[in-house]
Amino acid sequence: MGMAKPLRDRPKWAVVLMAMAIASAAIPMLAREAEGLGVANLVPAGAYWGSNPAAPMAAKPGDEGVTLSIVIANAGDDFARDVIGILWLERPFWHRYRSSNEWMLAENVTQSAGDMPPGGTFTFRYVLNIDPGAEEGVYRLRLELRYRSARELREVSKSVYVDVAIWAGDVRVHRVLTMPAKVFPGDSQVTLRVFVVNSGQGGVKDLELRLGIEWPFRMASSSSDRAFLGTLQPQQISEANFLIDVDEKAKPGNYSLPLYAMSPSRPMRAIGQIQLTVAEKARFEILEISPSKIRAGDSGVTMAVKMRNAANVKAESVRVRLLAGNFFSGTLTDLIGTMYPGDVRTAFFTIDVDGKAVPQAYRMDLRIDWTQDGRYSLSDTIGMEVEVLPSLYPIVVASVLSGIAAIAALIILRRRRRRPSKQ
Repeated sequence: MGMAKPLRDRPKWAVVLMAMAIASAAIPMLAREAEGLGVANLVPAGAYWGSNPAAPMAAKPGDEGVTLSIVIANAGDDFARDVIGILWLERPFWHRYRSSNEWMLAENVTQSAGDMPPGGTFTFRYVLNIDPGAEEGVYRLRLELRYRSARELREVSKSVYVDVAIWAGDVRVHRVLTMPAKVFPGDSQVTLRVFVVNSGQGGVKDLELRLGIEWPFRMASSSSDRAFLGTLQPQQISEANFLIDVDEKAKPGNYSLPLYAMSPSRPMRAIGQIQLTVAEKARFEILEISPSKIRAGDSGVTMAVKMRNAANVKAESVRVRLLAGNFFSGTLTDLIGTMYPGDVRTAFFTIDVDGKAVPQAYRMDLRIDWTQDGRYSLSDTIGMEVEVLPSLYPIVVASVLSGIAAIAALIILRRRRRRPSKQ
């Protein structure tokens, strides 16, 4: 390769062209250097909810008076004078103020930062409200920055954008327990322990749960279908207790009850189903009562009540009591033992009937207590009727008196016949 010629050996036109090329290449570089020299440059450095960057809040739909903090940094090498930040609001964010004793909605919110040195930061804090119907997600808001560069004293207005997140709570049923563990028809004051979890990214404030109760269930007491939990933070699990009664005629099987959540920021909504199983309970029926008729004043009458376990489950430690009323006394309890499905057993009672009992049909209750599947004191009551007949005592007395009178009359008559007649 040949050596390049010195400039003095080149034609003048070539030297001029070379100088022009070098100058045109240097101008953009100098312009770029001058562009960043001695000017302020404000840029967003972050945004969070709340006033503490170490513990930011989670904003949610329906929040009012929450603080949005936007951090601005001066990335230039000159002071930024009279810095103003104008946050332009769009749905679902809004801000209101009072003017002439009336509430007005603002299109934007303005904050002042004063002067910012090179490398310095400042946090704008805007107090905002969020629509209750806002969707969960990330929103982009426009922040207009106005300031003057100290050296050039020229007005700068630039728009930057910040991403703002809204996280709604998502309350779901976690698990359900019942007390007692096994539920039977006729149970009362059954406690449903419902554990719910907030699986969303935002908290839920003033949370209230309501249980949708349908037959064969009913509230055990007033408002026992509601539970107030207060604030539920993200990933937090909380417990709600409900009290219900089970109808005696409930059929065994699986039932589903809806659970609703309510809060000031969101209307009532279904959050899950409570699964509840009603177990089969031993069921008894009376087959025969002997005797079914007794008399007032009777004593030591043995009454046999034949009954059957008509269910498909076993009843253990079966005890039978006759609830007969004030006119009846005696041994009114009998222990039968275990009754398997379909078993027929007879309970025996020894009854004394008050002589003052009015002859009529009397309704009595047969109270049956037993244990089943580890549950004690299960019970059922079956109605029965026993007829009380008039007492035999007045009849016997009348018969005796009649007999005595007849004998006396007969004696008198015989004596008269034996007495001789006077001549």
